[in-house]
Amino acid sequence: MSKEVLMLVDVLAKEKSLDKEIVFDSLEKALAFATKRSFEGEFPEIEVHIDRHSGKYKTIRKWNVVTDVDFYDDDKELSQSDIAENPDRYGSDVKVGDVIEEELENVDLGRVSAQTARNIIAQRIKDAEREQVLTEYLSRNNGIIVGKVRKFERGNVVVDCGKIEAIIMKPDLIEKEVLKPGDVVKGFFDKANPVVKNGRLTISRASTGFLAKLLENNVPEISNGRIEIKAIARDAGNRSKVAVSSGDARIDAKGAVIGFRNQRIDSVTKELFGERVDVVDYDSDLAQFALNALAPAEIDSVVVDEEKRTIDVIVEDDKLGSAIGPDGINVRLASKLTNCTINIFGKTEAKDKKQHERADLIAMFNDALDVDDDISELLIDNGFSSLEEVAYVDVEDILVIEDFDEDVAKELQERAKNRLLSKTIRYKDQMDKLATELAAVVKFSQDVLLQLVEHEVMSLDDFADLAGDELMDMISIDSETANKLILKAREVCGYFQE
Repeated sequence: MSKEVLMLVDVLAKEKSLDKEIVFDSLEKALAFATKRSFEGEFPEIEVHIDRHSGKYKTIRKWNVVTDVDFYDDDKELSQSDIAENPDRYGSDVKVGDVIEEELENVDLGRVSAQTARNIIAQRIKDAEREQVLTEYLSRNNGIIVGKVRKFERGNVVVDCGKIEAIIMKPDLIEKEVLKPGDVVKGFFDKANPVVKNGRLTISRASTGFLAKLLENNVPEISNGRIEIKAIARDAGNRSKVAVSSGDARIDAKGAVIGFRNQRIDSVTKELFGERVDVVDYDSDLAQFALNALAPAEIDSVVVDEEKRTIDVIVEDDKLGSAIGPDGINVRLASKLTNCTINIFGKTEAKDKKQHERADLIAMFNDALDVDDDISELLIDNGFSSLEEVAYVDVEDILVIEDFDEDVAKELQERAKNRLLSKTIRYKDQMDKLATELAAVVKFSQDVLLQLVEHEVMSLDDFADLAGDELMDMISIDSETANKLILKAREVCGYFQE
């Protein structure tokens, strides 16, 4: 029988030009399947191991050892009670988590259903051949694949690329693009991690990667590394923004990407079904980068909060619509490009907002510090915007305020600390409860917990119900961190369980 196995493997390997290991693996699966069929009404875990040199093979049945509480599948599991009742068969030193193996009588190769074995081996060989072709094909491409539209499947597009097929899923198509059978199309695949479904390479026309590759193919300075794409924000089929820079001072990165008479960027736009592509200069200064990203909007002033990753932009009232863009697309793409939350205000709205915020701060300082408007306004005019800042800054920072002597500064600090302490005592139970529930997500300081409780965030569920910008308004935190914490909280709360 062992010689028969080796001969069969050798014949199939030569006939299909395959590695013998693939044939061995297929034969093991066929023998395991035949063995499983002999267990009527059971679905055991069976493995067959063929010695690659002798052709001899062993059939092994496997069980996972679990606790009595976790036991539910007697075909593939053994409970602690089962082990205790049969120590001679299973051993006396078996622990939960161990895998017990038991050798079974081999199924005669001649008794294996010829059709079953043939089907398994044929399918395995087909998969291997397809994988081989796919690997060779992908190695010759740089992330862009070209083919002809062959057919449509439930809104997805099947593309014939010669030796292989690709598929563009509906979400990866460019919005409003109309494709017909026979049309030549390009698509992007991640060369490092290509996705293959049912033997088809999954490609995209809506991804930022596709736009990046098109730019690389049309701009030699990008392909040779003299220009770097720093960020891309894309609304496929409508508009995109690309931030570029160059370490070579002699190169105008933006101009080079656009090309003489817009030739380079126009060729990209044509491939993207008319999608507008804005090219902007990257800048390490976040305020300047925001200005570039919002172009062609005319900006009056910019206020950046790097800690919270928010940018407040003020424009003339009559320029507000163009700065935001149709359906908010300009500000939305600029926010993605800078990885910040950008808020755009008209001058009138900004002035009203500033006055409202100032009035709220005056009222807060008046109440908390027991002072009049004049002192509160002096604090605000010198950059103080919270009790925490008054309480914990160096006293010298308060003494820079005109007419404030050391006694006044220390008194203000003492009042601020007392008010914060009284709040902490008042909300201690709520803060302790919130801290306990949030422990599975994050450990906040007492000051942060106090701010959350003051905003009526009393539980993990309350925290999970927040939006990222709401959390940023409550505590000092950037957009990315806020969204990550909220997402984690929602996972803990079971939002995503089926």
